[in-house]
Amino acid sequence: MGLRELNQNPSKAVARVRAGATIVVTDRGRPVLRLVPEAAPAALLERMVAAGEVTPPAERGMPELALDLLPDVSSLSELLMEDRDRERKR
Repeated sequence: MGLRELNQNPSKAVARVRAGATIVVTDRGRPVLRLVPEAAPAALLERMVAAGEVTPPAERGMPELALDLLPDVSSLSELLMEDRDRERKR
């Protein structure tokens, strides 16, 4: 893409880069700059796993601790509602 074209229609260049294209901008036929998509930084956990500082979790999401601690409770919602009812009756 020529420098003049970039100056006249920068939004077109930005749209192409957002779509993943790399654009070399030329001035009088000579390359002067390169527009490349920004790489998203890796999340902290991903960086720590890559560095070997931590191991990734075996499962995704939150464990069901309430079921292990209170096997007679069917859900955390039920437990919370019962607790609130007790508070209101005081």
